[in-house]
Amino acid sequence: MTTARAAAGPDASPADAAPPAAPAAVPEPTSAAAGPLAIHRDGGTVPAAQALRVLHVGDSMAPLVGNYLRPIFDASRRSYFIETVVSSSTLEWAGKGLLREAMYKYDPELVLISLGSNELFDPKPARRGAAVEQMVTETRGRPCLWIGPPLWKKDSGFVDVLRKHLGHCRYFDSSRLDLPRMADGRHPSWTGGWRWADAVWRELGGVDPVPTGSTPKLTPE
Repeated sequence: MTTARAAAGPDASPADAAPPAAPAAVPEPTSAAAGPLAIHRDGGTVPAAQALRVLHVGDSMAPLVGNYLRPIFDASRRSYFIETVVSSSTLEWAGKGLLREAMYKYDPELVLISLGSNELFDPKPARRGAAVEQMVTETRGRPCLWIGPPLWKKDSGFVDVLRKHLGHCRYFDSSRLDLPRMADGRHPSWTGGWRWADAVWRELGGVDPVPTGSTPKLTPE
């Protein structure tokens, strides 16, 4: 398992080579749940965007969101940890207890999970339900957002299985976003990654747009 505290790209792709020149139109939040995800603190609740320690786990899709969100937390001296296993699945994470291990290592206040892209084409997705439930249990009741896969292949029913076994975790429907892709047709490009991260950030109750990491040009050349 790779702990990404520096930039981490998906499957050795050029995703971290350069940021987009300027943000596209801000996407609308995609969750049907009412209001932003919240965390309990000092007898009350605050938006999950104010979490002091965030753990973001998953496959190669995780850094495409996490590499944009982490600088926001770093800037305010909060912690955002990314644990990535390339080409992984819920079966691998549950079978090896990877989330359980990361939970005890980082003790996060908020958990983000980016898994499912490698499971869309499973002809027997029901077998993955128990793995999803185990991972949800391993969050130890902490506020949790499962960032659904940006559909790059026809879904054979995995997403329905995933949503039925999420327990207290909230599902973020990434398939509703317009995400430009890399040449592989699978991973969102830098612009797509920014749109994705910005939508997730607002699902967490973030207010200001996610920085692009570059200075947009105000006038055309």
